[in-house]
Amino acid sequence: MRSQAIRYLILPGWQGSPDDHWQSHWQRTLPNASRVEQADWENPDRDAWVAALERAIDAERTPAILIAHSLGCVTVAHWAA
Repeated sequence: MRSQAIRYLILPGWQGSPDDHWQSHWQRTLPNASRVEQADWENPDRDAWVAALERAIDAERTPAILIAHSLGCVTVAHWAA
């Protein structure tokens, strides 16, 4: 699959990923990468975080590779369930 045919969704965990975090580096360097933003990085809400992921996935028809860390992994697990 060519890189233009996929997109990367970065899913940080609690407190987000600061500029020097590996996820932020990947977001800057991977083609078609974007971050799934959460309304509150300090007080995670499962339903809100899963809904934000669902919206990000549904925003485009292009297949997405999820790159999760920390509570981002938990979010993906709840979304997949």
